[in-house]
Amino acid sequence: MAEAKRLESGALALYRGKAARVIRGGERIEIDLGRETLRVREKDLDLLHPGPLNSLSELTPLPGEMRAAWEILAGSETSLAELSELAFGRFTPAAAWAAWQFVVDGLYFTGSPERIRALSEAEVTAIQRARDAQAGEERSWSDFLERARKGERAAENARYLKELEPLAYGAPVRSRVLRELGRAETPESAHALLLEQGMWDERNNPHPRRSGLPLAPPDLPVPALPDEPRRDLTHLAAFA
Repeated sequence: MAEAKRLESGALALYRGKAARVIRGGERIEIDLGRETLRVREKDLDLLHPGPLNSLSELTPLPGEMRAAWEILAGSETSLAELSELAFGRFTPAAAWAAWQFVVDGLYFTGSPERIRALSEAEVTAIQRARDAQAGEERSWSDFLERARKGERAAENARYLKELEPLAYGAPVRSRVLRELGRAETPESAHALLLEQGMWDERNNPHPRRSGLPLAPPDLPVPALPDEPRRDLTHLAAFA
């Protein structure tokens, strides 16, 4: 936690993840959040830069060398001031805020304003792979929705349409697919989309399962015939 004497007028602080300019210190510190001013406790703030910061509008994006800074610091701990100097060549409120955004992003750095750790190369590689995979999944999902809205069929659609089957059979589940397509999340709607996409055809009848009817053929054992005299009537014509 920052010392009270450092949280003076014009300082740049962090309040619940937002940039805050200190208006005046004291027992209850007055801060400017851009659209509102608040009085908060010292422990609710983290100092990013002692200032002077005249307006939050000064915190504009800056060109810098953040990856180069990470390559120098990889695997070690640093301060926000050092990180700002390495990435932007200066430690100003705007540079401190820009450097903190890279810490928040979490690809190269992690930690708090008081203690920042530069991730190792292995950690960065793992995070980047996970992000690439997530981005690929988001593109795949977006492409599926576009095809579904156009009524286009594709083999790749099956992985998303599978979620509709339990609902089509009457299970009380929610459907992300139907919700995103603006359709009712009902068994009837799920059934209709499965038919449209060719996942099901007329042979897939969900109604017995929806109604809780037996799905297996009935097992009706026939008792043995009684041992008694019989008449041979096979010479008679039979009609059915």
